[in-house]
Amino acid sequence: MTDRFDPIDRRLMEELSYPPAGATLIIAKLRGAAPLIQEAFWQWWEDGILPDLTVAGITFQTLVTDHGMNPIAALLTIDWLIRDPNAALRSLKKGHDIHK
Repeated sequence: MTDRFDPIDRRLMEELSYPPAGATLIIAKLRGAAPLIQEAFWQWWEDGILPDLTVAGITFQTLVTDHGMNPIAALLTIDWLIRDPNAALRSLKKGHDIHK
């Protein structure tokens, strides 16, 4: 049986500039994500449809716009909000460093 995630590593590396280890990590996280997150990922990946998701008062769009996340990072953060909202919200409130 072919894993639906198998062919995406090359695209993650070529189009989104993930290093090989990063692509492998992303695929593993997506495999373990909630079904809602997997469905939203495939809609974006295959059709370019950005999800309209809100968890714990945090929207996908806010993560992309205000936190500077790419769609995959935003989806995985929404997944974290589903699994462990307290820890995810604490981390989001702390913010992050942007290195230029």
